[in-house]
Amino acid sequence: MSTFRNRFRDEILAYSFLWPSLLILVALLIYPLGDVIRLSFYDSNLKRETWVGLGNYVALLNDPLFWKAFGQTVVFTAASVVLHLVIGLGLALLLNMQLNQTFRSLARGLLIVPWLLAPTVAGMIWVLMLAPFGVLNGVLARLGLIDINFAPSWLGDPSTALGSVTAMNVWRAFPFFMVMLLAGLQAIPKHLYEAADIDGASGLQKFWHITLPQLRGVITTIVLLDSIWTFRAFDPVFVMTGGGPAHASEVLATVIYFDGFQKLRFGYASAEAMVMFIVLFVVSAVYVRRTLSKEQ
Repeated sequence: MSTFRNRFRDEILAYSFLWPSLLILVALLIYPLGDVIRLSFYDSNLKRETWVGLGNYVALLNDPLFWKAFGQTVVFTAASVVLHLVIGLGLALLLNMQLNQTFRSLARGLLIVPWLLAPTVAGMIWVLMLAPFGVLNGVLARLGLIDINFAPSWLGDPSTALGSVTAMNVWRAFPFFMVMLLAGLQAIPKHLYEAADIDGASGLQKFWHITLPQLRGVITTIVLLDSIWTFRAFDPVFVMTGGGPAHASEVLATVIYFDGFQKLRFGYASAEAMVMFIVLFVVSAVYVRRTLSKEQ
Protein backbone atom coordinates (compact mmCIF):
# COMPACT_ATOMS: atom_id res chain seq x y z
CA MET A 1 0.00 0.00 0.00
CA SER A 2 2.83 2.35 0.90
CA THR A 3 4.48 1.58 -2.44
CA PHE A 4 1.29 2.57 -4.28
CA ARG A 5 1.06 5.80 -2.29
CA ASN A 6 4.67 6.67 -3.00
CA ARG A 7 4.19 6.00 -6.71
CA PHE A 8 1.00 8.06 -6.78
CA ARG A 9 2.75 10.90 -4.94
CA ASP A 10 5.65 10.80 -7.39
CA GLU A 11 3.28 10.95 -10.36
CA ILE A 12 1.41 13.91 -8.86
CA LEU A 13 4.72 15.66 -8.25
CA ALA A 14 5.84 14.97 -11.83
CA TYR A 15 2.58 16.31 -13.29
CA SER A 16 2.80 19.38 -11.07
CA PHE A 17 6.03 20.34 -12.84
CA LEU A 18 4.18 20.18 -16.18
CA TRP A 19 1.42 22.62 -15.19
CA PRO A 20 3.42 25.82 -15.83
CA SER A 21 4.34 24.62 -19.32
CA LEU A 22 0.76 23.54 -20.03
CA LEU A 23 -0.59 26.90 -18.88
CA ILE A 24 1.88 28.73 -21.12
CA LEU A 25 0.91 26.45 -24.04
CA VAL A 26 -2.78 27.18 -23.50
CA ALA A 27 -2.18 30.92 -23.11
CA LEU A 28 0.11 31.33 -26.11
CA LEU A 29 -1.18 28.71 -28.57
CA ILE A 30 -4.48 27.03 -27.86
CA TYR A 31 -6.47 30.08 -26.71
CA PRO A 32 -5.32 32.36 -29.59
CA LEU A 33 -6.05 29.62 -32.12
CA GLY A 34 -9.50 29.07 -30.66
CA ASP A 35 -10.22 32.80 -30.71
CA VAL A 36 -9.13 33.08 -34.35
CA ILE A 37 -11.49 30.22 -35.24
CA ARG A 38 -14.31 31.99 -33.37
CA LEU A 39 -13.62 35.39 -34.94
CA SER A 40 -13.61 33.89 -38.44
CA PHE A 41 -17.39 33.42 -38.11
CA TYR A 42 -18.02 37.04 -37.11
CA ASP A 43 -18.00 40.44 -38.78
CA SER A 44 -15.74 41.89 -36.12
CA ASN A 45 -14.18 45.30 -35.61
CA LEU A 46 -13.34 47.56 -32.67
CA LYS A 47 -16.99 48.45 -32.07
CA ARG A 48 -19.00 45.26 -32.49
CA GLU A 49 -19.12 41.60 -33.40
CA THR A 50 -21.88 40.31 -35.66
CA TRP A 51 -22.39 36.63 -36.41
CA VAL A 52 -22.06 35.98 -40.15
CA GLY A 53 -21.47 32.22 -40.17
CA LEU A 54 -19.52 31.25 -43.27
CA GLY A 55 -19.89 34.74 -44.73
CA ASN A 56 -16.20 35.58 -44.40
CA TYR A 57 -15.18 32.34 -46.09
CA VAL A 58 -17.66 32.93 -48.93
CA ALA A 59 -16.27 36.44 -49.38
CA LEU A 60 -12.76 34.98 -49.67
CA LEU A 61 -13.84 32.91 -52.65
CA ASN A 62 -14.73 36.12 -54.51
CA ASP A 63 -11.73 38.19 -53.38
CA PRO A 64 -9.26 38.50 -56.29
CA LEU A 65 -6.55 40.04 -54.08
CA PHE A 66 -6.67 37.08 -51.70
CA TRP A 67 -6.25 34.58 -54.53
CA LYS A 68 -3.50 36.66 -56.12
CA ALA A 69 -1.66 36.71 -52.80
CA PHE A 70 -2.29 32.98 -52.39
CA GLY A 71 -0.74 32.22 -55.79
CA GLN A 72 2.24 34.47 -55.13
CA THR A 73 2.73 32.82 -51.74
CA VAL A 74 2.87 29.40 -53.40
CA VAL A 75 5.42 30.67 -55.96
CA PHE A 76 7.47 32.39 -53.25
CA THR A 77 7.46 29.27 -51.08
CA ALA A 78 8.20 26.77 -53.86
CA ALA A 79 11.07 28.82 -55.31
CA SER A 80 12.58 29.48 -51.89
CA VAL A 81 12.43 25.88 -50.69
CA VAL A 82 13.83 24.42 -53.92
CA LEU A 83 16.72 26.90 -54.02
CA HIS A 84 17.38 26.43 -50.30
CA LEU A 85 17.68 22.68 -50.88
CA VAL A 86 19.85 22.92 -54.01
CA ILE A 87 22.24 25.54 -52.63
CA GLY A 88 22.33 24.03 -49.14
CA LEU A 89 23.03 20.53 -50.44
CA GLY A 90 25.70 21.75 -52.86
CA LEU A 91 27.56 23.67 -50.16
CA ALA A 92 27.18 20.81 -47.67
CA LEU A 93 28.74 18.41 -50.17
CA LEU A 94 31.57 20.88 -50.76
CA LEU A 95 32.27 21.36 -47.05
CA ASN A 96 32.13 17.60 -46.49
CA MET A 97 35.04 17.05 -48.87
CA GLN A 98 38.59 16.53 -47.64
CA LEU A 99 39.44 20.22 -47.37
CA ASN A 100 41.92 22.12 -45.27
CA GLN A 101 40.49 22.28 -41.75
CA THR A 102 41.15 26.01 -41.39
CA PHE A 103 39.51 26.78 -44.73
CA ARG A 104 36.52 24.59 -43.87
CA SER A 105 35.99 26.28 -40.49
CA LEU A 106 36.34 29.75 -42.01
CA ALA A 107 33.97 28.97 -44.88
CA ARG A 108 31.41 27.45 -42.53
CA GLY A 109 31.55 30.49 -40.25
CA LEU A 110 31.13 32.97 -43.11
CA LEU A 111 28.36 31.05 -44.85
CA ILE A 112 26.27 30.82 -41.70
CA VAL A 113 26.21 34.60 -41.15
CA PRO A 114 23.01 35.29 -43.17
CA TRP A 115 21.10 32.80 -41.04
CA LEU A 116 22.11 34.67 -37.87
CA LEU A 117 20.51 37.90 -39.09
CA ALA A 118 16.95 38.74 -38.13
CA PRO A 119 14.62 38.78 -41.17
CA THR A 120 14.00 42.50 -40.66
CA VAL A 121 17.71 43.31 -40.63
CA ALA A 122 18.36 41.13 -43.68
CA GLY A 123 15.48 42.82 -45.48
CA MET A 124 16.85 46.30 -44.77
CA ILE A 125 20.29 45.28 -46.03
CA TRP A 126 18.78 44.11 -49.30
CA VAL A 127 16.65 47.24 -49.63
CA LEU A 128 19.88 49.26 -49.60
CA MET A 129 21.58 46.85 -52.00
CA LEU A 130 18.69 46.90 -54.49
CA ALA A 131 18.06 50.65 -54.40
CA PRO A 132 18.36 52.44 -57.79
CA PHE A 133 21.79 53.75 -56.74
CA GLY A 134 22.62 50.77 -54.56
CA VAL A 135 25.39 48.20 -54.67
CA LEU A 136 23.83 45.87 -57.25
CA ASN A 137 23.19 48.56 -59.85
CA GLY A 138 26.64 50.03 -59.15
CA VAL A 139 28.28 46.69 -59.94
CA LEU A 140 26.15 46.20 -63.06
CA ALA A 141 27.01 49.72 -64.24
CA ARG A 142 30.75 49.10 -63.79
CA LEU A 143 30.40 45.94 -65.85
CA GLY A 144 28.69 47.96 -68.57
CA LEU A 145 25.45 46.00 -68.29
CA ILE A 146 23.24 48.98 -67.40
CA ASP A 147 23.28 52.77 -67.60
CA ILE A 148 23.43 54.07 -64.02
CA ASN A 149 21.26 57.05 -65.05
CA PHE A 150 18.50 54.62 -65.98
CA ALA A 151 19.14 52.05 -63.28
CA PRO A 152 16.28 49.61 -62.67
CA SER A 153 14.26 49.80 -59.47
CA TRP A 154 14.27 46.15 -58.46
CA LEU A 155 11.77 46.60 -55.64
CA GLY A 156 9.70 49.24 -57.41
CA ASP A 157 9.09 47.24 -60.59
CA PRO A 158 6.12 44.82 -60.44
CA SER A 159 7.99 42.34 -62.66
CA THR A 160 10.98 42.03 -60.31
CA ALA A 161 9.62 42.81 -56.83
CA LEU A 162 8.60 39.27 -55.85
CA GLY A 163 11.77 37.81 -57.35
CA SER A 164 13.89 40.26 -55.37
CA VAL A 165 12.18 39.31 -52.11
CA THR A 166 12.62 35.64 -52.98
CA ALA A 167 16.33 36.18 -53.64
CA MET A 168 16.74 37.79 -50.21
CA ASN A 169 14.86 34.95 -48.53
CA VAL A 170 17.02 32.36 -50.30
CA TRP A 171 20.21 34.16 -49.24
CA ARG A 172 19.11 34.45 -45.62
CA ALA A 173 17.86 30.90 -45.05
CA PHE A 174 20.07 28.57 -47.14
CA PRO A 175 22.59 28.18 -44.25
CA PHE A 176 19.94 26.28 -42.27
CA PHE A 177 19.80 23.65 -45.02
CA MET A 178 23.58 23.64 -45.33
CA VAL A 179 24.14 23.00 -41.62
CA MET A 180 21.48 20.29 -41.32
CA LEU A 181 22.58 18.49 -44.49
CA LEU A 182 26.24 18.70 -43.53
CA ALA A 183 25.41 17.03 -40.22
CA GLY A 184 23.50 14.36 -42.14
CA LEU A 185 26.40 13.77 -44.52
CA GLN A 186 28.85 13.35 -41.65
CA ALA A 187 26.56 10.76 -40.07
CA ILE A 188 26.55 8.48 -43.15
CA PRO A 189 28.64 5.33 -42.45
CA LYS A 190 31.91 5.41 -44.40
CA HIS A 191 31.79 1.69 -45.13
CA LEU A 192 28.88 2.24 -47.53
CA TYR A 193 31.09 4.36 -49.79
CA GLU A 194 33.99 1.94 -49.40
CA ALA A 195 31.79 -0.95 -50.53
CA ALA A 196 30.58 1.12 -53.48
CA ASP A 197 34.19 1.90 -54.46
CA ILE A 198 34.99 -1.82 -54.45
CA ASP A 199 32.01 -2.42 -56.74
CA GLY A 200 33.27 0.28 -59.11
CA ALA A 201 30.42 2.75 -58.55
CA SER A 202 30.85 6.23 -60.00
CA GLY A 203 30.51 9.41 -57.96
CA LEU A 204 27.03 10.04 -59.36
CA GLN A 205 25.93 6.50 -58.56
CA LYS A 206 27.18 6.83 -54.98
CA PHE A 207 25.34 10.14 -54.61
CA TRP A 208 22.10 8.75 -56.04
CA HIS A 209 22.07 5.36 -54.29
CA ILE A 210 23.83 6.15 -51.00
CA THR A 211 23.88 9.86 -50.19
CA LEU A 212 20.32 10.81 -51.09
CA PRO A 213 18.64 7.77 -49.45
CA GLN A 214 20.67 8.34 -46.28
CA LEU A 215 19.66 12.02 -46.24
CA ARG A 216 15.97 11.37 -46.90
CA GLY A 217 14.96 11.79 -43.26
CA VAL A 218 16.87 15.06 -42.89
CA ILE A 219 15.55 16.40 -46.20
CA THR A 220 11.97 15.52 -45.25
CA THR A 221 12.24 17.39 -41.98
CA ILE A 222 13.94 20.55 -43.25
CA VAL A 223 11.76 20.83 -46.37
CA LEU A 224 8.63 20.55 -44.23
CA LEU A 225 9.85 23.12 -41.70
CA ASP A 226 11.06 25.52 -44.38
CA SER A 227 7.80 25.23 -46.31
CA ILE A 228 5.82 26.19 -43.20
CA TRP A 229 8.16 29.04 -42.28
CA THR A 230 8.26 30.45 -45.82
CA PHE A 231 4.54 30.08 -46.52
CA ARG A 232 3.71 32.24 -43.51
CA ALA A 233 6.65 34.64 -43.94
CA PHE A 234 5.79 38.26 -43.24
CA ASP A 235 8.91 40.21 -42.25
CA PRO A 236 10.90 40.11 -45.51
CA VAL A 237 7.96 41.10 -47.71
CA PHE A 238 6.71 43.81 -45.37
CA VAL A 239 10.16 45.35 -44.88
CA MET A 240 11.24 45.24 -48.53
CA THR A 241 8.08 46.04 -50.50
CA GLY A 242 5.09 46.15 -48.17
CA GLY A 243 3.37 43.88 -50.66
CA GLY A 244 3.74 46.32 -53.53
CA PRO A 245 4.06 47.76 -56.01
CA ALA A 246 0.42 47.29 -57.04
CA HIS A 247 0.23 44.09 -54.92
CA ALA A 248 2.92 42.50 -57.12
CA SER A 249 4.66 40.96 -54.09
CA GLU A 250 1.63 40.53 -51.86
CA VAL A 251 1.59 37.29 -49.88
CA LEU A 252 -0.99 35.83 -47.51
CA ALA A 253 0.76 37.11 -44.38
CA THR A 254 0.75 40.73 -45.59
CA VAL A 255 -2.87 40.50 -46.74
CA ILE A 256 -3.87 39.21 -43.29
CA TYR A 257 -1.89 42.02 -41.65
CA PHE A 258 -3.44 44.80 -43.74
CA ASP A 259 -6.99 43.43 -43.39
CA GLY A 260 -6.65 42.86 -39.66
CA PHE A 261 -4.53 45.76 -38.39
CA GLN A 262 -5.11 48.52 -40.94
CA LYS A 263 -8.64 47.90 -42.18
CA LEU A 264 -9.63 46.49 -38.75
CA ARG A 265 -11.57 43.64 -40.38
CA PHE A 266 -10.69 41.17 -37.64
CA GLY A 267 -13.22 38.54 -38.65
CA TYR A 268 -12.20 38.57 -42.31
CA ALA A 269 -8.49 38.48 -41.42
CA SER A 270 -9.17 35.55 -39.08
CA ALA A 271 -10.86 33.66 -41.93
CA GLU A 272 -7.81 34.31 -44.12
CA ALA A 273 -5.55 33.05 -41.34
CA MET A 274 -7.65 29.90 -40.97
CA VAL A 275 -7.35 29.19 -44.70
CA MET A 276 -3.57 29.52 -44.37
CA PHE A 277 -3.58 27.19 -41.36
CA ILE A 278 -5.72 24.57 -43.12
CA VAL A 279 -3.55 24.64 -46.26
CA LEU A 280 -0.37 24.21 -44.23
CA PHE A 281 -1.88 21.42 -42.13
CA VAL A 282 -3.19 19.46 -45.12
CA VAL A 283 -0.03 19.86 -47.22
CA SER A 284 2.19 18.92 -44.26
CA ALA A 285 0.10 15.84 -43.44
CA VAL A 286 0.09 14.62 -47.06
CA TYR A 287 3.82 15.29 -47.47
CA VAL A 288 4.78 13.44 -44.28
CA ARG A 289 2.46 10.53 -45.06
CA ARG A 290 3.82 10.06 -48.58
CA THR A 291 7.40 10.33 -47.38
CA LEU A 292 6.87 7.77 -44.62
CA SER A 293 5.13 5.38 -47.03
CA LYS A 294 8.12 5.58 -49.41
CA GLU A 295 10.53 4.79 -46.58
CA GLN A 296 8.46 1.75 -45.57
